[in-house]
Amino acid sequence: MKIIIGAVISLPPISAGCAWNRLQYILGLRRLGHDVLFVEEVRPQWTVDAAARKCAYHDSENRRGFMEIMNQFALTEHSCQMYNAGEATTGLSRQAMREFAADADLLIDISGHISTEFILEAVRRRAYLDQDPVFTQLWRAEYGKDLNLGRYDVFFTVGLNIGTPFSPIPDCGIDWHPTLPPVVPDLWQNLAPSETPDPQAPFTTVASLYGYSDLCFQGEWYRTKSEEFRRFAELPVRSGQVFEILMKDFADDDENIRLLRAHGWRVLKSAHSMDLPAYCTYIAGSRGEIGITKGAYVKGRSGWFSDRTASYLASGRPALAQSTGFERCLPTGLGILCFDNIEQAASAVESINTNYGSHCRAAREFADQYLDYRKVLPAMLDLCTAEPAPKRLLEA
Repeated sequence: MKIIIGAVISLPPISAGCAWNRLQYILGLRRLGHDVLFVEEVRPQWTVDAAARKCAYHDSENRRGFMEIMNQFALTEHSCQMYNAGEATTGLSRQAMREFAADADLLIDISGHISTEFILEAVRRRAYLDQDPVFTQLWRAEYGKDLNLGRYDVFFTVGLNIGTPFSPIPDCGIDWHPTLPPVVPDLWQNLAPSETPDPQAPFTTVASLYGYSDLCFQGEWYRTKSEEFRRFAELPVRSGQVFEILMKDFADDDENIRLLRAHGWRVLKSAHSMDLPAYCTYIAGSRGEIGITKGAYVKGRSGWFSDRTASYLASGRPALAQSTGFERCLPTGLGILCFDNIEQAASAVESINTNYGSHCRAAREFADQYLDYRKVLPAMLDLCTAEPAPKRLLEA
């Protein structure tokens, strides 16, 4: 198949975790034998230099970061960064993009990134991949945000409970297909050290405390990640375990940063946000993941499953993941453990530390069984190409 994948990958400050997430789809589909073209659109207001100052596209970190990531994986001839609807491009030319799109079988559009009309019009099928469950649905249903969903034929979400009776979040009249974030296992195994981490290594996460604005639905608030970190601030003291958060940037006087540090959390700034091998090494050097997530995912019982968690598991590192309801669909207790409260989290830490080797082996086995691109991506493609094509929605 000829497939276009559309997503943001190089919006400064560039996130290695975000880049890895997109690469699993691109590289996985290419390994399956498909002709894949990655497209990123860059708007004029996004372009900044290394000091975060507004600049011309040619001199921007957006362009430099895109080139560096694509070069690392020999994707330069299979990608196109389009500035201002094609006024300038990096990678393939605008004309080459048009020619590829003209007979493309499928667009997989991550979070509805693509707005270029000649791409949307030309491809035979359009798939929307929702990576922000609860937010996506409430933006449309409660806040009336135009997400252009009427342009798509099939819809996927990493919120495994969206559109089921197990989540109170409206489905917006859409048939959401649950999907897990794919991993290309050998990338994590080859780039990560094989030895077991130091027994004193911390449980880690790569995160930000803030993101989207809080949302109100039926009189209740669905909030961001900072509130959840506050709930679990005492976890280092309660568990006797070291926990570490790696962030792209933060202010030392932020009240949440001060609170976490006061309770024993290590909070560090990432010096190399776009160093993809270093991201793998950081994960593999961790004792495991401490996965504290956005309150909206938790409160909405979305079943959200993190691509960051997938990376830890593929690296053979146990994941301690806050419950979003995904455990309804997937086995937990060995390799990946869930918690709803601080007592459960502390107990899970003890379980991992008591039987660490078994948890590491189970983590990798979980990734092999449920997250391997050879299982996740063919299932997506089967739904994308099912006949007849689902009827497209009409935007409200």
